[in-house]
Amino acid sequence: MLAVLRVILYSIAIIALGVAVIIALSTSNIKGTIPKWTLSNIDIQHAKKILNANQQATGEFVSLDLTERDLNIACAYLLNLYTDSQSHIQFKGDYIAFKLLFTLPENLFGQYVPVQFQLFFPPSRSPEIRKLQIGKITIADIFAGLLIENAIQHSRLNQYLELIRKNIKLIQLHSQQLHIEYRRTITGTPTSHSPDSGQEEPTAVIDNNAIEAYQQQLNIALNKHDPGWLLSLSDVLQPLFQLAQQRSTRDNAITENRLAIFVANRYVNQASSPANQQPAPSYRTYIYKRPDMARHFMWSATLSSLGGSQLALMIGVEKELNDAKTGSGFSFIDLAADRAGIRFGELATSTPEQAIKIQQRMANITHYQAFMPNVKDLPERLSLQDFIMQYQSIYSQKYQAVLQEIDKRIADSEIYRDEPTSADLVP
Repeated sequence: MLAVLRVILYSIAIIALGVAVIIALSTSNIKGTIPKWTLSNIDIQHAKKILNANQQATGEFVSLDLTERDLNIACAYLLNLYTDSQSHIQFKGDYIAFKLLFTLPENLFGQYVPVQFQLFFPPSRSPEIRKLQIGKITIADIFAGLLIENAIQHSRLNQYLELIRKNIKLIQLHSQQLHIEYRRTITGTPTSHSPDSGQEEPTAVIDNNAIEAYQQQLNIALNKHDPGWLLSLSDVLQPLFQLAQQRSTRDNAITENRLAIFVANRYVNQASSPANQQPAPSYRTYIYKRPDMARHFMWSATLSSLGGSQLALMIGVEKELNDAKTGSGFSFIDLAADRAGIRFGELATSTPEQAIKIQQRMANITHYQAFMPNVKDLPERLSLQDFIMQYQSIYSQKYQAVLQEIDKRIADSEIYRDEPTSADLVP
């Protein structure tokens, strides 16, 4: 069984990477300035020794005292098992500061994702995640730990999370050393995909031919668009889902829908296209004459299609609260676009049957109102003071009532209704 220390570092690396990948809002094509660790053969052997302490120990408990350099070497080693990433860890009295920069492979979003957070060691309590920031998105402390734990629970690392809970005895930061004690696990072996198994970790495979096919389909539609008219999000999504319907069987319908959503999101949010693809005509995309609604819808649909619905909800609320403090103000209209996008992504990728149903409906839509209800009457541009005065908090009954009204309008839209539509009856 993997050592608890390995689990901690492994969790940090993989969860941070997973969050970084799915939070496309936080990607950038500007490289950060995190120092890059160049690991020598001696460093690599030292990292392996730290991470395999459980297997090398002979007593009932394993005890480790790790310096700042030890942790940097071990984390850099783990991160670079998966991607060309950089990490910088500093001991700061009662907390450890993590700065991570992920260089992503060719993808649908940006090239770099910066992630930083603090692992705080309060007296007589378990360590806490604080000041989690992913790109430009700051996650409130109340959400940070829940976010990471939820990500673990929905991954194959959940068994390791349980291992930590059951076997950790002591973890503390003292005198510029991280001291860890845990019960040695004797039963169990590394999984077939662990770094010790002699096999490479599985990585997400992007079907470049499929991506190119969807991009060509979108380009055809865009080339037919009259530049004198606003480009509707329905004009972007409809041809992509028509292609998804043509390419799909029950076995691959979810994958095809996810590809359609990815390509739509890449275009709507003006992410760069791979160099080997024909650039698409560049138009801003609108819902109700608002490009911000289209962007919110597509980001949320993309996160949701990856299984990150709860994450998308938290990020959407967090962004609006941040806007209330320093930006354009809290907008229930943007929040409604987030929630509609989440619902769309969920249904498009939930089951093969539902994926095919969404294809049938989207292939025959005539307007974006089919998937995005009219919410122009909802409050927006609320400063933080206005928001608190009117709604107290995001947990108040008045706030929740607005969300219920939004969800009701979404549920009544053509794409999300349970009863059959005319598109469902097409043979």
